[in-house]
Amino acid sequence: MSVEIKYLDLQRQRNDGNYQFHSDVAEMIVEFNPNRLGIAPLFVPYQAAIVREDEILKKIVKSKYTEQIADADRARDTAYTSTRNFVKTTLRHHNRDVAAAAKEVKIVLDEYGPINKKSYEEQTSAVYNILQEFKGEYAEQIALIRLTEMVAELERANNELHALMQERLDETAHKNHGKMKVARGETDDAYTAIRKRINALVEVEGPENYAEFITKLNLLIDRYKLLITKSHKKKKEEPAAAKAGAKAKPETKAKAAQKAKPEPKAKAAQKAKPEAKAKPKAKAKEKENKAV
Repeated sequence: MSVEIKYLDLQRQRNDGNYQFHSDVAEMIVEFNPNRLGIAPLFVPYQAAIVREDEILKKIVKSKYTEQIADADRARDTAYTSTRNFVKTTLRHHNRDVAAAAKEVKIVLDEYGPINKKSYEEQTSAVYNILQEFKGEYAEQIALIRLTEMVAELERANNELHALMQERLDETAHKNHGKMKVARGETDDAYTAIRKRINALVEVEGPENYAEFITKLNLLIDRYKLLITKSHKKKKEEPAAAKAGAKAKPETKAKAAQKAKPEPKAKAAQKAKPEAKAKPKAKAKEKENKAV
């Protein structure tokens, strides 16, 4: 069995994953000593390329929208929490109809769980779905418990945060994109040169001096291959899940409870009523006929 450094498709990695992989490799090379590995002249430009990639990555991650998004998220959290608290309080309303309407609204909110703990994107989607139900099927209940203004505020906060997220996405897509592509190319090329050099040295000198390093590096490569596979699988599954969710939206507990409402006792008793037993007189008459 030949000893060699495995191939890793570096282009399939995200920017942060690519930088982290090269940082891990560089740290490993230092551990085993680049001079002993016979790659000292190649290691210097590799380190420099990693530093450049890191600098550009930091510029991409930093955004003028970060603080605005954090503020907008807090505003949305406050609007959502206020809405939930108002509904809980209204459950104790003296008017039975109002209390019953609040109970139905609370069931909708409970379906989505503690959404303030979700990511920005997941929370935006959850609030949007809740608002669609409030403005559609549960519009009458919302009006009855006087939640209309709070729902409008929640929608405004949700839309504001979504707009800021889109603006930051557009900013990230354009900012330093070309520079990062060049930097990644330089780092990947420097790594590939090291990989090929070590594999060539193994062919010429044998694996004794390189086997331990190669084994450890291959374990690292296997780990990153798995991360890449999971990342791409998730990207494919998310759009499919979104489509499936839109087509087959689960019914709320309120609807389910309505469908599963037990039959009145009178109907149930009528359905389960046993057949009347034969009259005793008829049996007696039948015996008399047999005796004759």
